Amino acid sequence: MLIRQTLRYLPAQVLSPAFQLLSMVVWTYWLPPHEMGSFVLVTATQEFVNLLTLSWFSIYALRFMPFERGKRERADYLHTEAAVVALSLPLSLLAAAGSVAIFGAGTFSIASIGIVGLFFASRGTNAHYSERARAQSNILAYTVLQVGGPVLGFGLGLLLLETVAPTAEMLLLGYGIAQAVATLIAAPMIGVSIVPKRIHGEFIRHAVSYGGPILMLFGLGWVAENNFRYIVEHMSGAAAFGLMAVGWGLGRRCASFGSMLVAAAAFPIAARLLNDGRRSEAMAQLSSNAALLIGVLAPTVAGLMIVGGAATDLLIAEPYRETTRAILGLSAMAGALRFLHVHVTDQLFVLERRIGYAAIVDVVEIAATIAFTVIGLVFHGPVGGVIGNATGSALATLVSLALARRMDFTLPLLDLGKVLASTAAMTGALLLLPAATTIVGLVLTILIGMAVYAAAIALAYAGEVRAILGRRLAGRAVSV
Repeated sequence: MLIRQTLRYLPAQVLSPAFQLLSMVVWTYWLPPHEMGSFVLVTATQEFVNLLTLSWFSIYALRFMPFERGKRERADYLHTEAAVVALSLPLSLLAAAGSVAIFGAGTFSIASIGIVGLFFASRGTNAHYSERARAQSNILAYTVLQVGGPVLGFGLGLLLLETVAPTAEMLLLGYGIAQAVATLIAAPMIGVSIVPKRIHGEFIRHAVSYGGPILMLFGLGWVAENNFRYIVEHMSGAAAFGLMAVGWGLGRRCASFGSMLVAAAAFPIAARLLNDGRRSEAMAQLSSNAALLIGVLAPTVAGLMIVGGAATDLLIAEPYRETTRAILGLSAMAGALRFLHVHVTDQLFVLERRIGYAAIVDVVEIAATIAFTVIGLVFHGPVGGVIGNATGSALATLVSLALARRMDFTLPLLDLGKVLASTAAMTGALLLLPAATTIVGLVLTILIGMAVYAAAIALAYAGEVRAILGRRLAGRAVSV
């Protein structure tokens, strides 16, 4: 079930991060470092604002909204949701004003505040309706919401940078318009209410009782994920952070891309199983999620460690090149260590409402990443800062695994061994190849690495591969 659902979500999970990766490379040729730093910090700040305004209700919708509702109950939910969304809009505008004042995304003016406000509001509603589309298993709407912003925003942003001005403000405007368009297209597919005729306290109470503690947890998670950006900006300035933002962002996005390939489908399945009282199956599902997640993250990190330098020289604009080359692979490793516990064991804590366990993990990660990042930056510059962040996330992952074992979660050690062996085979093959000096050579190197890893995985799971092929062939024979 997990593999089938993962494949259904694949277009959204591939196109969105692919364009995010592409855009990060392209923006290095238009944005100077201080503008890049402003753009990234405003984007990160929007995620925190969304936690306070809409995420608590999105969490409720994803976890508890049934797939089939009576007409009256569905209408009651939609009107209540419309009120929550409407309330989030002026709050987003206020937060936008603060962001313009602090991070300098344009001059402090009505126009700049309106642009950042549009970005905040459209990205927040887009994220909320994405979660509801997931809860309803509406793959098409989810795909539109996930892909529309990054893809259309890339095109509009590029147009505005080229024709108006190479600033963070123009880039935010492009993405804000694209996100709003995606929401307008997808909203009718999942059903929305435009004007809240009535607000039902039952939905609000349930959302607050479940989403409130989770909101606190997500707030801690946001700090754990984003403290690096604000620490570097505070210690070194926006321009220095802008130089680091490319390597840091690309590495994290590569790791995030791998993890979300699995996670988008895994959580709803495990939630459904728990709702049906099938706990042992839900635990098995999370264990399968861990195996798939490690199977994607391990070769991603190893590959970036080896080919990251050549990719940087070929793709990144010169002002950002030296710093990106130094931290790209390490940033991916830091992200992989964090996403491993976020998308596996931490999800178990959320599903079973062991919020205390999840909070412990986040507090450990926040304290450790801040301390080690500061120490690393002081003594070893950007590389030391990224290594410090990775060390903090590794410590949090160990704590999360230890707590999950108390709840009967078992890490798939056999699968882990197979993945590491396959990754080692891929690494050996890549090390034997000469460093790529052209885009074609880089693509060939990546394809060879993927082919070696796929062959090694197929060999490691030879029995399962034969069984799958046997079922496929038998099915075709029956249909014929």
